[in-house]
Amino acid sequence: MFGIDAYSFSTLWPSLLGVAGMAIAMVWAFIKVRKLMNEDAQKHGK
Repeated sequence: MFGIDAYSFSTLWPSLLGVAGMAIAMVWAFIKVRKLMNEDAQKHGK
């Protein structure tokens, strides 16, 4: 039904890498912001 041949794969993989890279960057940023917010809350005694 849905097959991926060599040409389709060679065309799609850069886009898939870009999407995966953006998703990883967003997850990393979310974790970093949460960590910084928790440190700030502890520093200010909240």
